[in-house]
Amino acid sequence: MNEQEFVIDRESGINFCGGMEELYEEIVQDFASDVENRIANLEKFYKEADWKNYAIEAHAVKTTAKTIGAENFSEHSRLHEFAGKEENVSYINEDFENYIATLKELVRRLTT
Repeated sequence: MNEQEFVIDRESGINFCGGMEELYEEIVQDFASDVENRIANLEKFYKEADWKNYAIEAHAVKTTAKTIGAENFSEHSRLHEFAGKEENVSYINEDFENYIATLKELVRRLTT
């Protein structure tokens, strides 16, 4: 895990939300409450080698991470999204456990 992936630029996130702090907080809470579902889907698609849906799920995580100001984790998710689209199984296999652990830790830090 890279500590930079846990950096949250709250101001950037609020700007993505049109300057609406309340909307930003709502999106952060939605991201945190939905993470177990996202992880379950990523694990399912990974086990099934369903790279198309894996890429779609990683894209959703990427977009929300960017929206909340987690730029570095968003980039990590982008790498998984494109690995899924390109069926770069080698990259996914090499980084999958780290990706999921980082996502869990990011959300843990957001909610504590």
